[in-house]
Amino acid sequence: MKNYILVFISLITIAACGGGGGGGSDAPGSGYTTPTNNPPSITNTNMNISVVENQTSAFTVNATDPNGDTLTYSLSGDDASLLSISNQGVVTFNTAPDFENPSDGDTDNVYKITVTVSDGSLNATANFEVTVTNDTSDDTTTENYDGTLVLSGPIQSADICFVENITIPCSESSYTTTTSQDGTFSLSVDSGAGTGIIKSENGFDPNTNWQFEEGRGAAIGEPTTGQNFIINPATTALYLYDNNTDYETFKNKLGLDSDFMIRFNNPFTSLSSEASNKAAVVYSQIIVLNEVLREIHTFNENSSEWYLTKNIIERTGDQTSLGDTTFIKNLLSNLDDSFSPSSSQLVSLSAGISAFLQKIYADNNNAHSYFTKVGTKELEDLMEAVMNNTADINEIDKLTFNTIEWINENTSWEGGSITDNEQNIVTTTYSLSNESSSNYLVDEVNTSTTDFIIYVKEGDIIKFDATSSVTSNHPFLLSTEVDDRDDSAQIGISEGWDKDTLTLTVSANTPDVIYPYCDFHAGMYTRGKIVKVDNYNVNNLDVTNVSGALQVKGTVATGPFKGASGFTYKVYLTRQDSSDHEHTFYEYPNLTFYMPNDQGYHGSENASTDELFKPKSHYVASSGTSESDDGY
Repeated sequence: MKNYILVFISLITIAACGGGGGGGSDAPGSGYTTPTNNPPSITNTNMNISVVENQTSAFTVNATDPNGDTLTYSLSGDDASLLSISNQGVVTFNTAPDFENPSDGDTDNVYKITVTVSDGSLNATANFEVTVTNDTSDDTTTENYDGTLVLSGPIQSADICFVENITIPCSESSYTTTTSQDGTFSLSVDSGAGTGIIKSENGFDPNTNWQFEEGRGAAIGEPTTGQNFIINPATTALYLYDNNTDYETFKNKLGLDSDFMIRFNNPFTSLSSEASNKAAVVYSQIIVLNEVLREIHTFNENSSEWYLTKNIIERTGDQTSLGDTTFIKNLLSNLDDSFSPSSSQLVSLSAGISAFLQKIYADNNNAHSYFTKVGTKELEDLMEAVMNNTADINEIDKLTFNTIEWINENTSWEGGSITDNEQNIVTTTYSLSNESSSNYLVDEVNTSTTDFIIYVKEGDIIKFDATSSVTSNHPFLLSTEVDDRDDSAQIGISEGWDKDTLTLTVSANTPDVIYPYCDFHAGMYTRGKIVKVDNYNVNNLDVTNVSGALQVKGTVATGPFKGASGFTYKVYLTRQDSSDHEHTFYEYPNLTFYMPNDQGYHGSENASTDELFKPKSHYVASSGTSESDDGY
């Protein structure tokens, strides 16, 4: 009987285990697919790292996992016991290495390790060599040159050497060292070495891993042992321009602060300072310009730095921006005789290059480094395509007129969100005051008795600069109804209106017609309105009271100065004589302006004394440009 019971239980167990369609099966037709786990990868491009002795810092392993799994790091290899790696991939020496007494297996100061990155089930490995170089500060030396190499930022693992001139490679120098992560170095040179320069080769920006291209060199002429100096794009440019050392003239031509010392101030250590911030931007612009010039032209007799520096020093007028379209156009027109782009190529080159340079800014998030990386890769590739006649004009226009959008969508930008440092180009300010509770005055026009219209389009920013009496006694509001006394049709943030700052940012949600009004008193703005348009019509603008010269804040849309952003002045809404040439601006579609030949300026950084153009129906002849309109 017991045997029968055992057989019966066994049959039940077999049926339970082998029954149909249980959960967890990934057999064909089961409807369930096991997720694929992809291995992580190590993305470092530089596997041979140089570090100066007497520091524990080595390098950082950059790794990614396509599934977003948490990664763990480990070390193996000949010298793995001498180093450690953190959970974030930071590799450090357990004990600061001593160049004079190496502890690696071969005692040659080259520490060999293998890094393994694991997502828990799959691994990636890479071999690294960390070369420890001599810190000459603890040697017995005769001459000690202490400095920092900065390009797009501090440059790590660069070779630094003392040579007679920049054409001599560091491999032939008797005096060499390498830069630390912050770009600093100390180089010992025998007092009997004679005169020479300090130059750099190779290296990379640790912020972006941008590599200083092989064969490129940075330098400083007349190095001193008396204080720490800075090798940078400006010192390099001056040295390559006939070993020029006129730093004051060069500084003035670049618009740098008179107290900023090109040879001795490191701009990247104090970016909050206006003077340092400006220098950081200029250094990135110089790098991008030189790399683009080398990409679009082969230089023989002189270098790209030579021609760039020559054009900077010989520049006339008060314009100093390297992103100025006129400067770029003249630079490209004054390279050596073998560079002869067509007129259409010249327009695309000057528009694209200047538009990109104008957007470069520096901040503590290392935006300058990312701008430099994009400029020396995607920008120079597109400019090369212009010279090869393979560039898409739509991409050129996108770069020129929507630079930030082009960077975000057409490049490998990884620097986070980009601040538009030219936002004030699309910002128009209108003065706002009142005559008691009778009426508002906008740009001195009585909006209660005059059909005053402000025309706007999507992307515009309209700001009302109000007197204190307006903000305190006559709250200025916007509505889709005239004199909206019960606030029933009042608009707000969702439509682009910020009543606290009196700023209207025009978007797709902004109503087509808007009526300003006072929340306390009736009839103060009954004859005025704001009208959204796609195109501007000169017949709707006041051309009678603006017959004098104007300045237009915007970006030139067509012609040889296409891409010039800022203030273009000595322009008119009506033709003055037959010699005038026509202008259109990206911000004012369908409007044509006129400019006398050889007068005025295209895209100046600073405002002129001419009245600022605003797309409005009425001007007052006696009014001038308010201070709030002077910058962009």
